[in-house]
Amino acid sequence: MRKFLLYTLHFTLYTFLIGCATGKVAIKPTPGAELVEAEGQAPIIKDDLVGAKNTALSEAQRSALGMVVGVYVSGETLVSKATLLEENILGQTQGYIEKYAVIKEWREGDFYKTRIKAAVRKEDLAKKINEMNLEPKPAPFVAFWIDEKIEDKPVEVSIVESQLMQNFLSAGFRISDEKPRKIFNDQQEAEKTTEKVNADILILGNAVSRFVTDKDLGGMISYRATLSVKAIKPNTREVVSAVDDVSGGVDITNEAAAKASLKRVAEKFGTNFAKNLYETLQKQTTVILKISGIPDLNQLNNLNRIVRSFIEVKDSRVRNYSGDLAMVEMTLRRGNAQDIARRLEQLKDQKISIISVGQYDLEAILSPTR
Repeated sequence: MRKFLLYTLHFTLYTFLIGCATGKVAIKPTPGAELVEAEGQAPIIKDDLVGAKNTALSEAQRSALGMVVGVYVSGETLVSKATLLEENILGQTQGYIEKYAVIKEWREGDFYKTRIKAAVRKEDLAKKINEMNLEPKPAPFVAFWIDEKIEDKPVEVSIVESQLMQNFLSAGFRISDEKPRKIFNDQQEAEKTTEKVNADILILGNAVSRFVTDKDLGGMISYRATLSVKAIKPNTREVVSAVDDVSGGVDITNEAAAKASLKRVAEKFGTNFAKNLYETLQKQTTVILKISGIPDLNQLNNLNRIVRSFIEVKDSRVRNYSGDLAMVEMTLRRGNAQDIARRLEQLKDQKISIISVGQYDLEAILSPTR
């Protein structure tokens, strides 16, 4: 009986070693986990082979985890948030690697190398990444041209424009150095040739304050300001938003009352206008690709790299991946969903068929290549 047990043990060990040597290691991941292969290496210091072996295994696990992180996080974020990712994810491999097996390990010069096959909990990882809120919000440049008048006299020192700039800064925009009033003769010309403005958004508008009354106000004077503003995308001349508003102001002099009404009308709608515009732009510069037929994470990684190489795409990341269906979020620097659809259909190494294209999303299917 003892000989039989020893024989069984030796046979099992031999089978495992043969599997490691040939790379035929079977791991069955649970639902919500992704199987990846990764490699790690470590220098052999003072002939400490055991220490180098352990370090190489640890690096291989980190590499496996990093492969999955790279799918869910944009390239820009991988660099800018490297320390945060290290502390919260990459340094905690055991929390996200469900199981692993060593495919091969060997010494190469002064280094020890290890290749593993690992089941990474991709759904837990995606949830953690979303909770960390790593992706930076876009910060578009905005340029202003608000014509301001009291009655029919131009205001020398901007009131409405200055207030709107503060509102837009608070909402997350950056203020462009471009001065549209120095580029164009009037706002009509600016609307027709907005592409001359080096900004993501051009704000054009008119504000006029007019006398209302000085009766029964206890010596005070009342003025009412009317403000009309539109936000335009210079490259496409698309009017993203247009708002009109009215507000009053009172003071002891005509000029003070008029300026008070101008300031109040800007304050009244400025915050919400800037915030709503920011949210609208955030949605419009993002295109969601819903694609089925993705066989594994390696294929998804490859697709994500291809998408990032498109001239229209500033960055991309995977929002969700389940079964063979993936959702890839692309932040565009130019173009639209239709442009992305054309790019995907023109790929020679990938057979991608477009099912539908909306204004901000598209659906496609990846067919196996022979």
